[in-house]
Amino acid sequence: MISRNHARLTRCALAGGAAGLLLFSAHFMQREAAGQAAVPLSKPGQEDLSFWVNHNGLLQFEAEGEVGFGDIARILLRRRANGEAIRELRDRFTFRVQDAAALTTPDVFRAEYSSGNLMWRAAPQSRFVAGSSRTVNIPVVVVNRDSQPITIDAIYAGASMESAARNIAIAPGGNTAILLRAVETSIGPSDGKLTLRHGTGEIATTIHFDVRPLVPLRVRLLDEQGQPAIARVYITGSDGLSYVPTGSSARITAMSAEYFFHADSGFEIQLPAGETLLEATRGPEYRLTAERAHLQPGVPAEATLQLVRWAHPAQKGWWSGDVHIHANYTSPHHQVIEPHDVRLQVAGEDLNYANLMVANSSGAFIHDRQYFEAKPHRLSTPEHFLYWNEENRSSAYGHMCFLGLKRLVEPFYNGFRNTPYWEDYPANYALSQQVFDQGGAVSYAHPGMAPNFESASIKELPVDLALGQPTAMDVLSNNDEVATTEMWYRLLNCGFRVAISAGTDAFTNVVDHYIVGGNRVYVQAGPRFDYAAWLEGFRRGRSFASNGPITTLVVNDQSPGGEILLDRAEEVVVRGTVSSQVPLDRIDVIVNGTPVHTISPAGKKTVDFTHRIVIRDSSWIALRTLGPRHRLILNDTQAYAHTSPVYVTVAGRPVHVADDVRFYREWVERLIARTETRGRFATPERKAEVLALFRKGLDWYRRAEAGKRERSY
Repeated sequence: MISRNHARLTRCALAGGAAGLLLFSAHFMQREAAGQAAVPLSKPGQEDLSFWVNHNGLLQFEAEGEVGFGDIARILLRRRANGEAIRELRDRFTFRVQDAAALTTPDVFRAEYSSGNLMWRAAPQSRFVAGSSRTVNIPVVVVNRDSQPITIDAIYAGASMESAARNIAIAPGGNTAILLRAVETSIGPSDGKLTLRHGTGEIATTIHFDVRPLVPLRVRLLDEQGQPAIARVYITGSDGLSYVPTGSSARITAMSAEYFFHADSGFEIQLPAGETLLEATRGPEYRLTAERAHLQPGVPAEATLQLVRWAHPAQKGWWSGDVHIHANYTSPHHQVIEPHDVRLQVAGEDLNYANLMVANSSGAFIHDRQYFEAKPHRLSTPEHFLYWNEENRSSAYGHMCFLGLKRLVEPFYNGFRNTPYWEDYPANYALSQQVFDQGGAVSYAHPGMAPNFESASIKELPVDLALGQPTAMDVLSNNDEVATTEMWYRLLNCGFRVAISAGTDAFTNVVDHYIVGGNRVYVQAGPRFDYAAWLEGFRRGRSFASNGPITTLVVNDQSPGGEILLDRAEEVVVRGTVSSQVPLDRIDVIVNGTPVHTISPAGKKTVDFTHRIVIRDSSWIALRTLGPRHRLILNDTQAYAHTSPVYVTVAGRPVHVADDVRFYREWVERLIARTETRGRFATPERKAEVLALFRKGLDWYRRAEAGKRERSY
C-alpha cells in the first residue's frame, strides 16, 4: 500500500511540474477517495442504530436481526481490540470494503453454507466479560457459497433470555450480517448456545461469559490549574468495550476509529467490575491523560483526570479557528445538534473560533439557518467563540466558507438539479464580493483530491484571485494535502497572496465523522480574542494551519503575511521553531514551492533553526512540517503544519513562475470551455455575464504570461 501510494504521488508531482512537491509527495500518503459525504450503509429504517448522533450515551446497542454493513462495523468498533482490523476496511469515516465476509474480528461468529452443508468457519471460545443485565451483542456473519438462495434462522439461548433472527434470506454468492442479544443476570461464569438452522439441519456452538456486577464510577475532569474542565473522553471497560454515559453523545474519531464523548467537568457511569481505562484530552494543545480504575464489586469508585497542556499559542497571540463546521448536516430529518452541543465540542477541543455553516446539502433544504444572528452566538466566551456564518455551494465553481457575515448571502447554492437554484448562476465572484463588502472574509473549501482542473473543486478560485479578491484557501481540509498544497503553491507562484486556511467540514450530527478543530488555522490577533482583529489577520495571512504541530516563522523581521522589500538580490535570514507532541519526519523551508532547507527532527519535541537564503527574484517563503500517522492526529493520514508565506519583493516585481501562470491560464480556459458547453443557465444573458467574468480573468493570465506582470492585490 505504501509503495503504491508513494509511486502514485511521485507521478502526480512530476506531472504537475512543481519540483518542490516531489519530496513532499514521496513523504505524504495519498488520501484515497475521502470525499465529504457521510453514508450510513444501514438497512432501510436502521440509520438511528449507529449512524446518527443522539444524547443517550452508549451503554449497549439494542439490536436484533439482520443489519447493514455500516451498523455491524460500527458496533464491532466498540470493542477496542477490533480497531486495527476495522480500520483496514475504512477510509476515514467511510468504508472502502462493504462486504460482511471481510469482518473477521475475533468476536465474530462466522458460518458458511456450501454444497448443502452449513458449517462454522469461526466460533470464538474465549470467555466474554459481560455486565450483569446489559446487552451483549453477538455478531454473526453467514456466507452462502451455493448457487441457490438459502434461508436461515439464528438463535441465541442463554440462562436469562432468548434472542432470534428468523427467515433470513441469503442470495447465491451473498452474505449477511446478523446481531443477536445476550443478557445474563447471574454473576459469575455463564454459558449460552448459538444455533444456526437451515431447513432440517443446524449447527450450534457454546458462548462463554464472565458475568460481572455493575459498579458506579464518578469521574472528575480538571484543567492544568485544577479547575473543572471540558474534555474529550475515552472509556474502555473491563469487557474491552467503549462506553459513553447517558446524556452524552457517542462519536467515533475519523482516523483511529475510537468511540469518545465530550464531558463538562465530569460524569457518572456504571461499568462492569474490573480494570477500566479512562483517557482524556482537549484538542491538539493538550497531552492525553490516562488513568486505570480498578472497579471492585459493591464499592462505588471515583477517579480524577487532570489535563496537561503542552502548548499555549493563544498566550502568544495566536488564536485557533476551524472555518468549516456543520452542526447539522446531510439530512433534513435529523437536526438534533443545538448550540449548547456545539459549545461542548468546541470547548472540549479548546478551539478558539468555530465558524459554523448555514448551508444546503444535496437539495434545497438549508441547514441551521435559524442559528444565524449576524453576530457571535450568546454561548460564546472570551476563549471559545461561536459564529454561524455560511457555506455557499456551487456545484460548478466550488464551495466557499464565509466569515464575519452581517447578512446571509443568497442564493446559498446553485447548480443543484431539481431545486429552485438549478442553474450555474451567479458566479462565485459576485457572491464573494457581497462578503467583502460586509467586511467579512472568504475561503475556498476542500480544494480537491488531485491537482488538476477536473478533480479540483476550486474551479473558479484562479479567476477570483486574478480579479483582485483576497480569498483564502483551505489547504488543510478533508482533502489530500498533497493535492491542495500543490494547487496553493502554484497560485502563490502566479503572484497571488493567498492566505492558508483550515476547515474540517465536520458533520457533528453524524456519529462517525470528522472532529471539530482536528484541523485548524492559527491567526496572530493579539493578546485577547478580538473577532475583527482575527478576521483581519486571517485575510492578511498572519497564520499557520496545523493538525497538531505548532510552528513559528520569521524572515528578517517579518512574520507570515508580512512583506520584505528589496532593491536587488540580497540575503535574508529565516528563523523557525517547530514544536510537536507527535513524531515528525521533516521540517522544510519552502521558497516558491521548493524545499531549500530540510531538517530531520530526530525525535526532538522542539526544533529551533536559523537558515540564510539569497533571494534574487521576488519570492515567497514558508515553513512546512510533516510527520507519520498518529492516534492524536484525528482527521488526517499524517501530521501536517504549514505557515502562510512571508513575501519578498525584489525591485517592485511580483512573484512570477511561468509554468504555474501557464497552468492556471489553461485551467481558466477549461473553465470557460466547460461553462460554454455544459453550463446550465436560465437565460443567454446570464450565461454571457458569467463567461465575460471568466474571460476577464483569463485576460489577466494572458497578460502575465506575455510578460506584462502585474499585481492583482
